[in-house]
Amino acid sequence: MNKDWGVLLCSAALSACQPTAGIDVAAEAEALMAADIAFASLSETTTPKQAFAAYMAPDGMLLPRGSEGAIQGLENIMTLFGPDGDPGYQLLWQPQFAEVAQAGDMGWTWGQYQVVVEGETENTGKYVNVWKKQPDGSWKVRVDVGNQRP
Repeated sequence: MNKDWGVLLCSAALSACQPTAGIDVAAEAEALMAADIAFASLSETTTPKQAFAAYMAPDGMLLPRGSEGAIQGLENIMTLFGPDGDPGYQLLWQPQFAEVAQAGDMGWTWGQYQVVVEGETENTGKYVNVWKKQPDGSWKVRVDVGNQRP
């Protein structure tokens, strides 16, 4: 899916949400951007597996490149990173934008990413993450989609 379609779908989904009284959407968008920045920082300082374990929702979904379909559920996503937690690469990303639904319960971010192997950038691309606010008030990734550059 190209970036324009992904942005259009996320915006349409968010605009369909009903406003909730007392929600400061701008503050929620700042909190969501902070969550994505913290997610990226954890991936950079530890491993992608540790970062995804901390920030993916239990019912999260990954739409990886080269896959026939979605990887659903945190437990299944964790298996992608190998049994020892070190997938042999570093996953880095830089969040660029965050938006939150009027209801304050869903949001999305997008940014740029790089996959680095032994200090060399192997590939780069863009990503879109759809986030869901959890009962404890934290933000967790519900859907992760990447778009690798040719």
